[in-house]
Amino acid sequence: MRWLLDEMLPRTLAQRLTDLDHDAVSVHDVELAGADDSDVFELAVVQDRLVVTENFADFVRLLEDRQSSDAPCVPVVFVRKSNFPRGGGLATHLARHLDKWARDHRDPYVGAHWP
Repeated sequence: MRWLLDEMLPRTLAQRLTDLDHDAVSVHDVELAGADDSDVFELAVVQDRLVVTENFADFVRLLEDRQSSDAPCVPVVFVRKSNFPRGGGLATHLARHLDKWARDHRDPYVGAHWP
Protein backbone atom coordinates (compact mmCIF):
# COMPACT_ATOMS: atom_id res chain seq x y z
CA MET A 1 0.00 0.00 0.00
CA ARG A 2 1.16 3.56 -0.64
CA TRP A 3 0.91 5.81 2.42
CA LEU A 4 1.36 9.53 3.08
CA LEU A 5 1.76 10.13 6.81
CA ASP A 6 0.65 13.43 8.27
CA GLU A 7 2.94 15.47 10.48
CA MET A 8 1.55 14.51 13.89
CA LEU A 9 2.64 10.90 13.35
CA PRO A 10 6.19 9.78 14.13
CA ARG A 11 8.60 10.16 11.23
CA THR A 12 9.88 6.67 11.98
CA LEU A 13 6.46 5.24 11.07
CA ALA A 14 7.33 5.57 7.37
CA GLN A 15 10.40 3.37 7.84
CA ARG A 16 8.45 0.83 9.92
CA LEU A 17 5.83 0.56 7.17
CA THR A 18 8.54 0.30 4.52
CA ASP A 19 10.08 -2.55 6.52
CA LEU A 20 6.67 -4.28 6.20
CA ASP A 21 6.78 -3.93 2.38
CA HIS A 22 4.69 -0.78 2.07
CA ASP A 23 5.59 2.39 0.18
CA ALA A 24 5.37 5.03 2.90
CA VAL A 25 6.53 8.62 3.19
CA SER A 26 6.06 11.20 5.88
CA VAL A 27 5.17 14.80 5.09
CA HIS A 28 8.48 15.58 6.83
CA ASP A 29 10.32 13.63 4.12
CA VAL A 30 8.67 15.51 1.25
CA GLU A 31 9.05 18.98 2.78
CA LEU A 32 5.35 19.40 3.62
CA ALA A 33 5.66 19.59 7.41
CA GLY A 34 3.64 22.62 8.45
CA ALA A 35 2.04 22.88 5.01
CA ASP A 36 -1.64 23.50 4.48
CA ASP A 37 -3.68 20.29 4.71
CA SER A 38 -5.00 20.86 1.20
CA ASP A 39 -1.40 20.67 -0.10
CA VAL A 40 -0.88 17.40 1.77
CA PHE A 41 -4.10 16.00 0.32
CA GLU A 42 -3.14 17.14 -3.19
CA LEU A 43 0.22 15.37 -2.98
CA ALA A 44 -1.56 12.20 -1.88
CA VAL A 45 -3.82 12.45 -4.93
CA VAL A 46 -0.94 13.15 -7.32
CA GLN A 47 1.10 10.25 -5.92
CA ASP A 48 -1.92 7.96 -5.38
CA ARG A 49 -1.27 7.54 -1.66
CA LEU A 50 -3.62 6.95 1.25
CA VAL A 51 -3.43 9.74 3.82
CA VAL A 52 -2.91 8.67 7.43
CA THR A 53 -3.75 11.37 9.96
CA GLU A 54 -5.17 12.17 13.36
CA ASN A 55 -6.64 15.39 12.00
CA PHE A 56 -10.25 14.33 11.54
CA ALA A 57 -11.82 17.79 11.35
CA ASP A 58 -9.71 19.16 8.52
CA PHE A 59 -9.31 16.03 6.42
CA VAL A 60 -12.98 15.06 6.56
CA ARG A 61 -13.83 18.54 5.33
CA LEU A 62 -11.25 18.30 2.53
CA LEU A 63 -12.52 14.87 1.56
CA GLU A 64 -16.15 16.00 1.50
CA ASP A 65 -15.34 19.19 -0.44
CA ARG A 66 -13.35 17.30 -3.06
CA GLN A 67 -15.95 14.56 -3.42
CA SER A 68 -18.81 17.04 -3.77
CA SER A 69 -16.95 18.87 -6.54
CA ASP A 70 -15.92 15.61 -8.28
CA ALA A 71 -12.26 16.40 -7.67
CA PRO A 72 -9.88 13.43 -7.48
CA CYS A 73 -9.70 11.88 -4.01
CA VAL A 74 -7.88 9.18 -2.09
CA PRO A 75 -8.82 7.18 0.98
CA VAL A 76 -8.05 8.84 4.30
CA VAL A 77 -7.20 6.63 7.27
CA PHE A 78 -7.81 8.22 10.66
CA VAL A 79 -5.89 7.04 13.70
CA ARG A 80 -5.76 8.09 17.31
CA LYS A 81 -2.34 7.87 18.85
CA SER A 82 -4.01 7.64 22.25
CA ASN A 83 -5.29 4.17 21.26
CA PHE A 84 -1.72 2.85 21.16
CA PRO A 85 0.86 2.29 23.91
CA ARG A 86 2.72 5.39 25.01
CA GLY A 87 6.45 5.67 24.74
CA GLY A 88 8.98 4.88 22.07
CA GLY A 89 7.04 2.02 20.52
CA LEU A 90 4.27 4.06 18.88
CA ALA A 91 5.67 3.79 15.35
CA THR A 92 6.08 0.01 15.61
CA HIS A 93 2.59 -0.56 17.05
CA LEU A 94 0.95 1.76 14.55
CA ALA A 95 2.85 0.18 11.62
CA ARG A 96 1.65 -3.28 12.62
CA HIS A 97 -1.89 -1.99 12.94
CA LEU A 98 -1.83 -0.28 9.53
CA ASP A 99 -0.20 -3.31 7.94
CA LYS A 100 -3.00 -5.56 9.19
CA TRP A 101 -5.62 -3.06 8.05
CA ALA A 102 -4.01 -2.91 4.60
CA ARG A 103 -4.01 -6.70 4.30
CA ASP A 104 -7.72 -6.72 5.21
CA HIS A 105 -8.55 -3.82 2.85
CA ARG A 106 -6.47 -4.41 -0.28
CA ASP A 107 -8.59 -2.04 -2.38
CA PRO A 108 -9.97 0.60 0.01
CA TYR A 109 -12.76 2.85 -1.19
CA VAL A 110 -12.25 6.59 -1.43
CA GLY A 111 -13.51 8.01 1.82
CA ALA A 112 -12.86 8.01 5.55
CA HIS A 113 -11.57 4.87 7.28
CA TRP A 114 -11.18 4.10 10.98
CA PRO A 115 -8.90 1.07 11.33
